[in-house]
Amino acid sequence: QSYKQKTQQEWEAYRNRLNMEFAAYLDRTWEKRDSEVPVSEPERVPDVPPVVLPELEIDLPEDNRIPVVDVTIPGLDEAPTPIAPMTYTPKPKEKTIPFVFYGTRERVRFDPGKKVRLSGPDERAVSRFWKELSGEAYDNVVADCQNIRYDRDLCDWAYYKMLEQVAGALYPGGNEQTVFLAWLLAQSGFSIRLGREGGNIHLLLGTSSAIFGMPYWEMKDGQYFLLDGSRVSSMNVMDIQFTGTSPLRMRMDSENNFDVDSAGPRRLISRKYPDAEVTVSCNKNAIAFLKDVPISAIGWSDVTDFMKYADTPFSREVGHAVGAALADQIVGKSEADAANVLLNFVQTAFEYKTDDEAWGRERPFFPEETLYYPYSDCEDRAILFSVLVRYLMGLETAFVLYPGHLATAVHFSEEIPGDYFVIAGKRYLVCDPTFINASIGRTMTGMNNKAARVFLWD
Repeated sequence: QSYKQKTQQEWEAYRNRLNMEFAAYLDRTWEKRDSEVPVSEPERVPDVPPVVLPELEIDLPEDNRIPVVDVTIPGLDEAPTPIAPMTYTPKPKEKTIPFVFYGTRERVRFDPGKKVRLSGPDERAVSRFWKELSGEAYDNVVADCQNIRYDRDLCDWAYYKMLEQVAGALYPGGNEQTVFLAWLLAQSGFSIRLGREGGNIHLLLGTSSAIFGMPYWEMKDGQYFLLDGSRVSSMNVMDIQFTGTSPLRMRMDSENNFDVDSAGPRRLISRKYPDAEVTVSCNKNAIAFLKDVPISAIGWSDVTDFMKYADTPFSREVGHAVGAALADQIVGKSEADAANVLLNFVQTAFEYKTDDEAWGRERPFFPEETLYYPYSDCEDRAILFSVLVRYLMGLETAFVLYPGHLATAVHFSEEIPGDYFVIAGKRYLVCDPTFINASIGRTMTGMNNKAARVFLWD
Protein backbone atom coordinates (compact mmCIF):
# COMPACT_ATOMS: atom_id res chain seq x y z
CA GLN A 1 0.00 0.00 0.00
CA SER A 2 2.87 2.34 0.81
CA TYR A 3 4.56 1.58 -2.53
CA LYS A 4 1.29 2.07 -4.41
CA GLN A 5 0.70 5.42 -2.71
CA LYS A 6 4.28 6.56 -3.44
CA THR A 7 3.96 5.54 -7.11
CA GLN A 8 0.66 7.40 -7.48
CA GLN A 9 2.17 10.51 -5.94
CA GLU A 10 5.04 10.33 -8.42
CA TRP A 11 2.59 10.02 -11.33
CA GLU A 12 0.57 12.96 -10.06
CA ALA A 13 3.71 15.08 -9.72
CA TYR A 14 4.75 14.10 -13.26
CA ARG A 15 1.33 14.97 -14.69
CA ASN A 16 1.22 18.26 -12.78
CA ARG A 17 4.67 19.20 -14.12
CA LEU A 18 3.61 18.51 -17.71
CA ASN A 19 0.48 20.63 -17.30
CA MET A 20 2.42 23.54 -15.81
CA GLU A 21 5.00 23.38 -18.59
CA PHE A 22 2.26 23.27 -21.22
CA ALA A 23 0.43 26.18 -19.60
CA ALA A 24 3.65 28.19 -19.78
CA TYR A 25 3.81 27.57 -23.53
CA LEU A 26 0.16 28.60 -23.86
CA ASP A 27 1.11 31.97 -22.39
CA ARG A 28 3.42 32.68 -25.33
CA THR A 29 2.19 34.48 -28.44
CA TRP A 30 0.48 32.09 -30.86
CA GLU A 31 1.65 32.38 -34.46
CA LYS A 32 -0.63 33.15 -37.40
CA ARG A 33 -1.04 30.08 -39.60
CA ASP A 34 -3.15 29.23 -42.63
CA SER A 35 -4.95 25.92 -43.01
CA GLU A 36 -4.14 23.37 -45.68
CA VAL A 37 -6.61 22.52 -48.44
CA PRO A 38 -9.01 19.84 -47.13
CA VAL A 39 -8.34 16.33 -48.39
CA SER A 40 -10.98 15.43 -50.98
CA GLU A 41 -12.92 12.20 -50.73
CA PRO A 42 -11.72 9.50 -53.14
CA GLU A 43 -13.10 10.01 -56.61
CA ARG A 44 -15.26 7.04 -57.51
CA VAL A 45 -16.35 6.33 -61.04
CA PRO A 46 -20.00 5.24 -61.23
CA ASP A 47 -20.51 1.87 -59.57
CA VAL A 48 -20.56 -1.13 -61.85
CA PRO A 49 -24.01 -2.72 -61.49
CA PRO A 50 -24.28 -6.28 -60.20
CA VAL A 51 -24.06 -9.16 -62.64
CA VAL A 52 -26.51 -12.01 -62.04
CA LEU A 53 -25.64 -15.55 -63.05
CA PRO A 54 -28.42 -18.11 -63.62
CA GLU A 55 -28.77 -20.07 -60.40
CA LEU A 56 -28.30 -23.38 -62.26
CA GLU A 57 -24.91 -22.40 -63.66
CA ILE A 58 -22.51 -24.57 -61.70
CA ASP A 59 -19.43 -24.68 -63.96
CA LEU A 60 -16.32 -24.72 -61.81
CA PRO A 61 -13.88 -21.89 -62.55
CA GLU A 62 -10.54 -22.74 -64.09
CA ASP A 63 -7.36 -22.06 -62.15
CA ASN A 64 -6.08 -18.67 -63.27
CA ARG A 65 -3.21 -16.82 -61.61
CA ILE A 66 -3.60 -13.05 -61.89
CA PRO A 67 -0.44 -10.91 -61.93
CA VAL A 68 -0.40 -8.40 -59.06
CA VAL A 69 -0.06 -4.85 -60.37
CA ASP A 70 -0.18 -2.91 -57.10
CA VAL A 71 -0.37 -3.94 -53.43
CA THR A 72 -1.14 -1.50 -50.61
CA ILE A 73 -0.55 -2.46 -46.98
CA PRO A 74 -1.42 0.52 -44.76
CA GLY A 75 -0.04 0.53 -41.24
CA LEU A 76 -2.35 0.54 -38.20
CA ASP A 77 -1.47 2.78 -35.26
CA GLU A 78 -1.83 1.96 -31.59
CA ALA A 79 -4.28 3.81 -29.38
CA PRO A 80 -3.13 6.86 -27.39
CA THR A 81 -2.74 6.24 -23.67
CA PRO A 82 -3.29 8.63 -20.74
CA ILE A 83 -0.22 10.62 -19.76
CA ALA A 84 -0.55 9.26 -16.21
CA PRO A 85 -2.89 6.68 -14.64
CA MET A 86 -5.76 8.35 -12.81
CA THR A 87 -7.21 6.81 -9.68
CA TYR A 88 -10.42 7.54 -7.83
CA THR A 89 -10.13 10.04 -5.00
CA PRO A 90 -13.07 9.11 -2.74
CA LYS A 91 -14.86 11.95 -1.03
CA PRO A 92 -17.98 11.88 1.19
CA LYS A 93 -21.26 12.63 -0.57
CA GLU A 94 -19.64 13.38 -3.91
CA LYS A 95 -21.59 15.47 -6.38
CA THR A 96 -21.94 14.22 -9.94
CA ILE A 97 -22.71 15.75 -13.33
CA PRO A 98 -24.90 13.66 -15.71
CA PHE A 99 -24.37 13.53 -19.46
CA VAL A 100 -25.68 11.48 -22.39
CA PHE A 101 -23.83 10.35 -25.52
CA TYR A 102 -25.59 8.29 -28.18
CA GLY A 103 -28.44 7.37 -25.87
CA THR A 104 -25.99 6.23 -23.20
CA ARG A 105 -26.34 7.77 -19.75
CA GLU A 106 -23.29 8.29 -17.56
CA ARG A 107 -22.08 10.60 -14.77
CA VAL A 108 -18.76 12.12 -13.72
CA ARG A 109 -17.93 13.33 -10.24
CA PHE A 110 -17.53 17.07 -9.93
CA ASP A 111 -18.43 19.80 -7.43
CA PRO A 112 -19.86 22.77 -9.41
CA GLY A 113 -18.86 25.02 -6.54
CA LYS A 114 -15.21 24.45 -7.49
CA LYS A 115 -15.63 25.35 -11.15
CA VAL A 116 -12.93 27.65 -12.54
CA ARG A 117 -13.62 30.18 -15.28
CA LEU A 118 -11.87 31.39 -18.43
CA SER A 119 -11.45 35.15 -18.21
CA GLY A 120 -10.87 35.86 -21.91
CA PRO A 121 -9.74 34.54 -25.33
CA ASP A 122 -6.11 35.68 -25.11
CA GLU A 123 -3.07 33.50 -24.51
CA ARG A 124 -2.58 34.59 -20.89
CA ALA A 125 -6.19 33.85 -19.94
CA VAL A 126 -6.03 30.40 -21.60
CA SER A 127 -2.76 29.62 -19.81
CA ARG A 128 -4.24 30.56 -16.44
CA PHE A 129 -7.39 28.53 -17.11
CA TRP A 130 -5.29 25.46 -18.04
CA LYS A 131 -3.35 25.70 -14.75
CA GLU A 132 -6.56 25.96 -12.73
CA LEU A 133 -8.14 23.02 -14.55
CA SER A 134 -5.07 20.98 -13.60
CA GLY A 135 -5.90 21.31 -9.91
CA GLU A 136 -7.32 18.53 -7.78
CA ALA A 137 -10.97 19.56 -8.34
CA TYR A 138 -11.03 18.05 -11.85
CA ASP A 139 -9.01 14.88 -11.20
CA ASN A 140 -12.09 12.74 -10.67
CA VAL A 141 -13.60 13.97 -13.95
CA VAL A 142 -10.58 12.60 -15.83
CA ALA A 143 -10.54 9.38 -13.80
CA ASP A 144 -14.25 8.81 -14.43
CA CYS A 145 -13.93 9.50 -18.17
CA GLN A 146 -11.08 7.03 -18.50
CA ASN A 147 -12.96 4.38 -16.53
CA ILE A 148 -16.08 4.83 -18.66
CA ARG A 149 -13.92 4.41 -21.73
CA TYR A 150 -12.46 1.13 -20.51
CA ASP A 151 -15.74 -0.19 -19.11
CA ARG A 152 -17.59 0.47 -22.37
CA ASP A 153 -14.61 -0.40 -24.62
CA LEU A 154 -14.79 2.84 -26.61
CA CYS A 155 -12.64 3.43 -29.65
CA ASP A 156 -10.77 6.74 -29.99
CA TRP A 157 -13.55 8.48 -31.94
CA ALA A 158 -16.29 7.30 -29.56
CA TYR A 159 -14.23 8.52 -26.61
CA TYR A 160 -13.71 11.90 -28.31
CA LYS A 161 -17.47 12.22 -28.90
CA MET A 162 -18.09 11.28 -25.26
CA LEU A 163 -15.66 13.95 -24.05
CA GLU A 164 -17.55 16.50 -26.16
CA GLN A 165 -20.64 15.77 -24.09
CA VAL A 166 -18.72 15.86 -20.79
CA ALA A 167 -17.24 19.24 -21.73
CA GLY A 168 -20.68 20.51 -22.70
CA ALA A 169 -22.18 19.31 -19.41
CA LEU A 170 -19.61 21.19 -17.30
CA TYR A 171 -19.15 24.19 -19.62
CA PRO A 172 -22.17 24.65 -21.92
CA GLY A 173 -20.85 26.36 -25.04
CA GLY A 174 -18.22 28.95 -25.88
CA ASN A 175 -14.47 29.13 -25.37
CA GLU A 176 -14.58 27.50 -21.94
CA GLN A 177 -16.06 24.34 -23.41
CA THR A 178 -13.45 24.30 -26.18
CA VAL A 179 -10.44 24.68 -23.87
CA PHE A 180 -11.87 22.24 -21.32
CA LEU A 181 -12.37 19.64 -24.07
CA ALA A 182 -8.77 20.19 -25.19
CA TRP A 183 -7.63 19.73 -21.58
CA LEU A 184 -9.59 16.47 -21.21
CA LEU A 185 -8.15 15.15 -24.47
CA ALA A 186 -4.58 16.02 -23.47
CA GLN A 187 -4.96 14.30 -20.07
CA SER A 188 -6.26 11.25 -21.96
CA GLY A 189 -3.20 11.11 -24.22
CA PHE A 190 -4.53 12.76 -27.40
CA SER A 191 -2.60 15.35 -29.41
CA ILE A 192 -4.30 18.74 -29.58
CA ARG A 193 -3.63 22.32 -30.59
CA LEU A 194 -5.53 25.47 -29.71
CA GLY A 195 -6.10 28.30 -32.15
CA ARG A 196 -7.42 31.83 -31.73
CA GLU A 197 -9.38 33.71 -34.36
CA GLY A 198 -10.91 37.00 -33.29
CA GLY A 199 -12.53 36.34 -29.93
CA ASN A 200 -13.02 32.62 -30.58
CA ILE A 201 -10.87 29.71 -29.41
CA HIS A 202 -10.82 26.63 -31.68
CA LEU A 203 -9.72 23.07 -30.97
CA LEU A 204 -7.49 21.34 -33.52
CA LEU A 205 -7.35 17.57 -33.10
CA GLY A 206 -4.32 15.55 -34.16
CA THR A 207 -5.22 12.41 -36.12
CA SER A 208 -3.25 9.62 -37.75
CA SER A 209 -5.68 9.57 -40.69
CA ALA A 210 -6.87 12.02 -43.29
CA ILE A 211 -10.43 13.13 -42.54
CA PHE A 212 -11.93 14.00 -45.89
CA GLY A 213 -13.39 17.44 -46.45
CA MET A 214 -12.14 18.93 -43.14
CA PRO A 215 -9.66 21.86 -42.92
CA TYR A 216 -6.41 21.02 -41.19
CA TRP A 217 -3.20 22.66 -40.07
CA GLU A 218 0.20 21.12 -40.83
CA MET A 219 2.38 21.27 -37.72
CA LYS A 220 5.88 19.98 -37.11
CA ASP A 221 4.58 16.84 -35.40
CA GLY A 222 1.64 16.05 -37.70
CA GLN A 223 -1.73 17.18 -38.98
CA TYR A 224 -4.42 18.80 -36.83
CA PHE A 225 -8.05 18.98 -37.98
CA LEU A 226 -10.68 21.61 -37.23
CA LEU A 227 -13.89 19.67 -36.57
CA ASP A 228 -16.24 22.29 -35.12
CA GLY A 229 -17.85 23.14 -38.46
CA SER A 230 -16.55 26.70 -38.59
CA ARG A 231 -15.16 27.99 -41.88
CA VAL A 232 -11.94 29.37 -40.45
CA SER A 233 -8.96 29.14 -42.79
CA SER A 234 -6.44 31.22 -40.84
CA MET A 235 -5.85 31.63 -37.11
CA ASN A 236 -3.18 32.11 -34.47
CA VAL A 237 -2.14 28.61 -33.39
CA MET A 238 0.01 27.56 -30.44
CA ASP A 239 2.86 25.43 -31.73
CA ILE A 240 3.76 22.97 -28.99
CA GLN A 241 2.66 19.39 -28.44
CA PHE A 242 1.57 18.26 -24.99
CA THR A 243 4.28 15.80 -23.90
CA GLY A 244 3.42 12.11 -24.26
CA THR A 245 0.33 12.55 -26.42
CA SER A 246 -0.47 10.73 -29.68
CA PRO A 247 -2.80 11.33 -32.64
CA LEU A 248 -6.37 10.06 -32.48
CA ARG A 249 -6.91 6.98 -34.64
CA MET A 250 -9.93 6.63 -36.89
CA ARG A 251 -9.95 2.85 -36.38
CA MET A 252 -13.20 1.47 -34.98
CA ASP A 253 -11.61 -1.64 -33.47
CA SER A 254 -13.55 -1.62 -30.19
CA GLU A 255 -17.00 -2.88 -29.21
CA ASN A 256 -18.33 0.56 -28.19
CA ASN A 257 -20.87 -0.78 -25.72
CA PHE A 258 -23.54 1.90 -25.83
CA ASP A 259 -26.82 1.44 -23.98
CA VAL A 260 -29.16 -0.64 -26.13
CA ASP A 261 -32.16 0.74 -28.01
CA SER A 262 -33.09 -2.11 -30.34
CA ALA A 263 -34.45 -1.51 -33.81
CA GLY A 264 -37.11 -3.83 -35.17
CA PRO A 265 -35.87 -7.28 -36.23
CA ARG A 266 -34.68 -7.72 -39.81
CA ARG A 267 -34.76 -11.12 -41.51
CA LEU A 268 -31.98 -11.86 -44.01
CA ILE A 269 -31.93 -15.11 -46.03
CA SER A 270 -29.55 -16.60 -48.58
CA ARG A 271 -31.39 -17.46 -51.79
CA LYS A 272 -29.32 -20.54 -52.60
CA TYR A 273 -28.90 -21.74 -49.00
CA PRO A 274 -32.23 -20.81 -47.30
CA ASP A 275 -31.11 -22.32 -44.01
CA ALA A 276 -28.50 -19.54 -43.87
CA GLU A 277 -30.96 -17.15 -42.29
CA VAL A 278 -30.16 -14.31 -39.89
CA THR A 279 -32.68 -12.36 -37.82
CA VAL A 280 -30.94 -9.35 -36.37
CA SER A 281 -31.99 -6.33 -34.29
CA CYS A 282 -29.39 -3.59 -34.45
CA ASN A 283 -28.79 -1.08 -31.69
CA LYS A 284 -30.06 2.31 -32.88
CA ASN A 285 -27.60 4.05 -30.56
CA ALA A 286 -24.69 2.25 -32.22
CA ILE A 287 -26.08 3.02 -35.68
CA ALA A 288 -26.37 6.73 -34.77
CA PHE A 289 -22.73 6.72 -33.69
CA LEU A 290 -21.54 5.00 -36.88
CA LYS A 291 -23.46 7.52 -38.98
CA ASP A 292 -21.53 10.33 -37.26
CA VAL A 293 -18.10 8.89 -38.03
CA PRO A 294 -16.48 11.08 -40.72
CA ILE A 295 -15.22 9.43 -43.88
CA SER A 296 -11.49 8.91 -43.57
CA ALA A 297 -8.73 6.60 -44.73
CA ILE A 298 -6.19 4.52 -42.86
CA GLY A 299 -3.09 6.67 -42.86
CA TRP A 300 -3.07 9.35 -45.54
CA SER A 301 -3.98 7.25 -48.52
CA ASP A 302 -7.03 8.42 -50.47
CA VAL A 303 -8.15 4.89 -51.33
CA THR A 304 -8.04 2.92 -48.07
CA ASP A 305 -11.25 4.23 -46.51
CA PHE A 306 -13.01 0.87 -46.99
CA MET A 307 -10.32 -0.90 -44.94
CA LYS A 308 -11.24 1.17 -41.90
CA TYR A 309 -14.83 -0.06 -42.21
CA ALA A 310 -13.77 -3.69 -42.51
CA ASP A 311 -11.60 -3.32 -39.42
CA THR A 312 -14.74 -2.74 -37.33
CA PRO A 313 -16.22 -5.61 -35.29
CA PHE A 314 -19.93 -6.20 -34.80
CA SER A 315 -21.47 -5.08 -31.55
CA ARG A 316 -21.85 -7.87 -29.01
CA GLU A 317 -25.57 -8.45 -29.63
CA VAL A 318 -25.33 -8.35 -33.42
CA GLY A 319 -22.17 -10.44 -33.50
CA HIS A 320 -23.88 -13.11 -31.41
CA ALA A 321 -26.97 -13.17 -33.63
CA VAL A 322 -25.00 -13.34 -36.89
CA GLY A 323 -22.44 -15.78 -35.56
CA ALA A 324 -24.98 -18.19 -34.05
CA ALA A 325 -27.09 -18.28 -37.21
CA LEU A 326 -24.36 -18.62 -39.83
CA ALA A 327 -21.91 -20.74 -37.85
CA ASP A 328 -24.49 -23.55 -37.75
CA GLN A 329 -24.63 -23.53 -41.56
CA ILE A 330 -20.88 -23.78 -42.17
CA VAL A 331 -19.71 -26.01 -39.33
CA GLY A 332 -18.21 -29.26 -40.60
CA LYS A 333 -18.03 -28.03 -44.21
CA SER A 334 -14.89 -27.65 -46.29
CA GLU A 335 -13.47 -24.13 -46.54
CA ALA A 336 -14.79 -23.86 -50.10
CA ASP A 337 -18.33 -24.93 -49.19
CA ALA A 338 -18.42 -22.75 -46.08
CA ALA A 339 -17.18 -19.69 -47.99
CA ASN A 340 -19.76 -20.27 -50.73
CA VAL A 341 -22.55 -20.23 -48.13
CA LEU A 342 -21.33 -16.91 -46.73
CA LEU A 343 -20.76 -15.50 -50.22
CA ASN A 344 -24.26 -16.32 -51.45
CA PHE A 345 -25.75 -14.93 -48.24
CA VAL A 346 -24.09 -11.57 -48.88
CA GLN A 347 -24.89 -11.71 -52.61
CA THR A 348 -28.61 -12.40 -52.27
CA ALA A 349 -29.88 -11.37 -48.80
CA PHE A 350 -29.59 -7.64 -49.54
CA GLU A 351 -31.09 -5.26 -52.07
CA TYR A 352 -28.60 -3.37 -54.24
CA LYS A 353 -28.53 0.41 -54.67
CA THR A 354 -25.61 2.74 -55.31
CA ASP A 355 -24.75 5.35 -52.71
CA ASP A 356 -25.86 8.09 -55.09
CA GLU A 357 -29.30 6.46 -55.41
CA ALA A 358 -29.72 5.79 -51.70
CA TRP A 359 -27.90 8.75 -50.11
CA GLY A 360 -27.08 11.25 -52.85
CA ARG A 361 -23.37 10.97 -51.97
CA GLU A 362 -20.61 8.46 -51.29
CA ARG A 363 -21.46 6.63 -48.04
CA PRO A 364 -19.48 3.49 -47.18
CA PHE A 365 -21.12 1.24 -44.59
CA PHE A 366 -19.69 -0.34 -41.50
CA PRO A 367 -20.67 -4.05 -41.40
CA GLU A 368 -23.45 -3.45 -38.89
CA GLU A 369 -24.92 -0.66 -41.06
CA THR A 370 -25.27 -3.07 -44.00
CA LEU A 371 -27.36 -5.29 -41.73
CA TYR A 372 -29.48 -2.29 -40.68
CA TYR A 373 -30.12 -0.19 -43.80
CA PRO A 374 -32.35 -1.50 -46.63
CA TYR A 375 -29.82 -1.02 -49.46
CA SER A 376 -26.12 -1.68 -50.02
CA ASP A 377 -23.61 -1.49 -52.85
CA CYS A 378 -20.49 -3.43 -53.88
CA GLU A 379 -18.26 -1.68 -51.35
CA ASP A 380 -20.61 -2.43 -48.45
CA ARG A 381 -20.93 -6.08 -49.46
CA ALA A 382 -17.20 -6.58 -49.87
CA ILE A 383 -16.67 -5.13 -46.38
CA LEU A 384 -19.37 -7.34 -44.83
CA PHE A 385 -18.14 -10.51 -46.55
CA SER A 386 -14.57 -9.82 -45.45
CA VAL A 387 -15.70 -9.45 -41.83
CA LEU A 388 -17.82 -12.62 -41.94
CA VAL A 389 -14.96 -14.71 -43.35
CA ARG A 390 -12.48 -13.44 -40.77
CA TYR A 391 -15.01 -13.63 -37.91
CA LEU A 392 -16.54 -17.06 -38.67
CA MET A 393 -13.75 -18.86 -40.57
CA GLY A 394 -10.62 -17.22 -39.19
CA LEU A 395 -9.16 -16.71 -42.68
CA GLU A 396 -7.13 -13.79 -44.01
CA THR A 397 -8.83 -11.53 -46.54
CA ALA A 398 -7.84 -8.80 -48.98
CA PHE A 399 -9.69 -6.27 -51.11
CA VAL A 400 -9.55 -6.10 -54.90
CA LEU A 401 -10.26 -2.62 -56.25
CA TYR A 402 -11.31 -2.32 -59.89
CA PRO A 403 -12.35 0.91 -61.62
CA GLY A 404 -15.85 1.45 -60.19
CA HIS A 405 -16.01 -1.81 -58.25
CA LEU A 406 -14.73 -3.48 -55.07
CA ALA A 407 -14.44 -7.24 -54.50
CA THR A 408 -12.81 -9.46 -51.91
CA ALA A 409 -10.12 -12.13 -51.99
CA VAL A 410 -9.55 -14.88 -49.41
CA HIS A 411 -6.44 -16.81 -48.43
CA PHE A 412 -7.64 -20.42 -48.09
CA SER A 413 -5.54 -23.24 -46.67
CA GLU A 414 -7.11 -25.57 -49.27
CA GLU A 415 -6.17 -25.55 -52.97
CA ILE A 416 -9.34 -24.22 -54.62
CA PRO A 417 -9.43 -23.52 -58.36
CA GLY A 418 -10.33 -20.08 -59.68
CA ASP A 419 -8.95 -16.59 -60.21
CA TYR A 420 -6.28 -15.87 -57.63
CA PHE A 421 -3.43 -13.55 -56.67
CA VAL A 422 -0.17 -14.57 -54.98
CA ILE A 423 1.09 -12.04 -52.44
CA ALA A 424 4.07 -12.71 -50.18
CA GLY A 425 3.82 -16.39 -51.04
CA LYS A 426 0.13 -16.60 -50.12
CA ARG A 427 -2.62 -17.42 -52.58
CA TYR A 428 -5.73 -15.20 -52.41
CA LEU A 429 -8.81 -16.41 -54.28
CA VAL A 430 -11.14 -13.77 -55.74
CA CYS A 431 -14.61 -13.80 -54.12
CA ASP A 432 -17.11 -11.24 -55.40
CA PRO A 433 -20.18 -10.47 -53.23
CA THR A 434 -21.79 -8.48 -56.07
CA PHE A 435 -21.42 -11.21 -58.74
CA ILE A 436 -24.81 -12.71 -57.85
CA ASN A 437 -24.91 -16.54 -57.63
CA ALA A 438 -21.22 -16.84 -58.61
CA SER A 439 -19.11 -19.16 -56.52
CA ILE A 440 -15.76 -18.29 -54.98
CA GLY A 441 -12.92 -18.02 -57.46
CA ARG A 442 -14.86 -16.11 -60.11
CA THR A 443 -14.13 -12.58 -61.28
CA MET A 444 -17.25 -10.62 -62.15
CA THR A 445 -17.97 -10.27 -65.86
CA GLY A 446 -16.48 -7.09 -67.32
CA MET A 447 -13.73 -6.67 -64.71
CA ASN A 448 -10.14 -6.24 -65.87
CA ASN A 449 -7.81 -7.97 -63.43
CA LYS A 450 -4.84 -6.21 -65.04
CA ALA A 451 -6.22 -2.92 -63.69
CA ALA A 452 -6.98 -4.28 -60.22
CA ARG A 453 -5.30 -3.01 -57.06
CA VAL A 454 -4.96 -5.30 -54.03
CA PHE A 455 -5.18 -4.09 -50.41
CA LEU A 456 -3.99 -6.10 -47.40
CA TRP A 457 -3.81 -5.50 -43.66
CA ASP A 458 -0.39 -4.98 -42.11
